Amino acid sequence: MTKYSFGFRASCNCIDEWIREVNVSVSNETITSVIFIDDSLPPKKLQFDQWHTINALFDFSKSFIEEAYQFEIQYDDTYGNPKLMSVDWDSDVADDEVTFFVNNVIKY
Repeated sequence: MTKYSFGFRASCNCIDEWIREVNVSVSNETITSVIFIDDSLPPKKLQFDQWHTINALFDFSKSFIEEAYQFEIQYDDTYGNPKLMSVDWDSDVADDEVTFFVNNVIKY
């Protein structure tokens, strides 16, 4: 996919902007827009390069597989992109768990 958008949110012990659902727009692997779903405003703290494209999420999922203590990845039936990525990096570390949710992928 060269031009698409998708919904994204994270569940983690992290910055508030990551746990609010956003719509991410991508063109040629460059993020062109990030807008919160609930108020249609852009993030104030995080910049575009601090979000992920779907290809970047695939790359990130490789590190889950290679480095994590425990992980789960579920893939979308339509486009094959990750739709849920959950990781616990280290069994001995508290609050290092993170889950990414991807939905509503629209290809243009």
